[in-house]
Amino acid sequence: MQEFICPNGRMSVNGVCPIFEGDDGQIKDYQKPKTFDQKYNEIEDIEKQRDKSSFFKFDFEKPTKAAFEKADNIISNNINYYNNFVENKLGIPSSVQNVFRIGSALTASSPIGAIAPFAIPFMLGSALKASDNRRIENITMQDPQGTIQSYPTATMNIQPTAQDIYRGGGGDRPSSPATTSQGVTSAQHQAFRM
Repeated sequence: MQEFICPNGRMSVNGVCPIFEGDDGQIKDYQKPKTFDQKYNEIEDIEKQRDKSSFFKFDFEKPTKAAFEKADNIISNNINYYNNFVENKLGIPSSVQNVFRIGSALTASSPIGAIAPFAIPFMLGSALKASDNRRIENITMQDPQGTIQSYPTATMNIQPTAQDIYRGGGGDRPSSPATTSQGVTSAQHQAFRM
C-alpha cells in the first residue's frame, strides 16, 4: 500500500485521506488558525460571561454593605450614633445638641472652630461604633457553641471487645493452640505417632 500526502497536508492512513468539505467546497479536516484579535475577543468574552452568569464568588469576594455607603451617609451615621449615645446617657435631646452645634459653628472666629463642633461628634461616634462592634465580636468569640472537646479513651474505662483484641486492637490475644501445616495441634500429631 502506498502512502501519500492528502490535499490538506496530512499523511494518508492506509492510502485513504479523511474527507471533510468546508463551506467553500474545499476539502478540509483542520480548523482555520485564529488571529490574535479573535483569541483576545474570546478571552474578553469569558470575563463578560462570568459577570452575566453570576459566576460563583466566595463570601470574602462579595462586596460588603459598607462598600456602597456614601461619605455623607457615613458622616451622618456617626453623628447620629454620637447623638443617641449622649441622649441615652446624659438625657440631652439630639435637637438641642444640633442647635448648640450650629450656634457654636456660627460664632467661631476661625474655620477650625467652625468645623470642630461637627468633627468631634463624628470622630467620637466612629469610636463608639467601633467599640460597640468590638464588644459584640468579643461576645461572639466567647460563645462555646460548636467547640469540639475530645477525651482520652483510657480515662473513660472503655474495654476492647473480643473482636478488637483478635484484630490486634488492645488487650491480650486469646490463646489458641499452635497448629502445624496440616491443621492439627502438636498434641494430636504426637497421638498419631504412637
